[in-house]
Amino acid sequence: MIGVRGGGRAAGHGPPRHGPPPDAFAVVMATGILAVAAAVHGYRPLAPVLFDVAVAAFVVLLGWLAVGVLGGARRLAREARSPDVVLRAFTFVAAATVLASAVQPLFGGPDRAVELLAAAGFAAWLVLLPLAVRDVRAQRLRELREQVHGAWLLVSVATAGLATSAADLAVRLHTRALLAAAAVLWVLAVLLYLLVVALVVWRLASRPFTPAEVTPDSWVLMGALAISALAGDHVQAGVAALGAPAGAAAAAHGLTVGAQVAAMAWIVPLLGAQVWTAGRIPGFLAYQGSWWAAVFPLGMFSAASAATARTWPLPPLTTVSLVLFWDALALWVAVAVGLLHRSARRLVGPGPAAPRDHR
Repeated sequence: MIGVRGGGRAAGHGPPRHGPPPDAFAVVMATGILAVAAAVHGYRPLAPVLFDVAVAAFVVLLGWLAVGVLGGARRLAREARSPDVVLRAFTFVAAATVLASAVQPLFGGPDRAVELLAAAGFAAWLVLLPLAVRDVRAQRLRELREQVHGAWLLVSVATAGLATSAADLAVRLHTRALLAAAAVLWVLAVLLYLLVVALVVWRLASRPFTPAEVTPDSWVLMGALAISALAGDHVQAGVAALGAPAGAAAAAHGLTVGAQVAAMAWIVPLLGAQVWTAGRIPGFLAYQGSWWAAVFPLGMFSAASAATARTWPLPPLTTVSLVLFWDALALWVAVAVGLLHRSARRLVGPGPAAPRDHR
């Protein structure tokens, strides 16, 4: 649960930005996963509406991104030297895979839409991952420790999302090679999670814990584990459909259970930390774009819990999933109202100074 420090955010200063912020696609992630959770729980009138909103946001952001690339290519290249910028940009990959996972429960396909979204996410992942590795290697470990925050776990979230899409396509296309790729991506997502969390733990152990260490994107600490659990459920479904050695099936089941339990264990400390921080930092609960990174983990935990409840089976987990879904939806409404309010104020003109978005 780490706040932002260091040079990563400095990229936001200078000439006006032509394109969206690096993690702008978090709104698509949050809305898309709520559409999946709503479909799983049978809220059919609500699920398609959320999906349509997610798709509309995805298209608008793609257009804005294109404008940014055309209007500031040199600036984008300069910002891409920062690990913070590149790691937050993985929201595009996660958004594409979340939309791909929503197509099946809502519409039963079509396969072409799933393939296109998964391919777009994979292509972006292939571009962003080498950039992230380059930028991280260019920093000293202590510099990385000072900059790390919850949104850096988006690289793990995006990789687990690709694993989910690959597992689904493996079943549809009856291709074991795709299932093997899904398993590799899944394990890589877990390893990436552990690497980033190691930096988080090092940071927390190096100085006294303060309210400034807690930010809305701290919830990705839980959400990255939740999507790993969901990816595990999909990999297990692929193993059952295509066949695999008994040892591989048992290992997949164990890793899925571990991710689910660990995600659940994060909820209470994260909630306590957020409440504690809200009482000590004025304006903490005011709208800022990073709140979308808090909506997504709650929605993802709901979707993952529903899937795991069917796999084990464990009916009480379905109740937990339902409670978290309504919590996530309530937060989504609050954050969406905040976004609309801020947008309206910008259109009307400057007013009294508002708390600055920490991004």
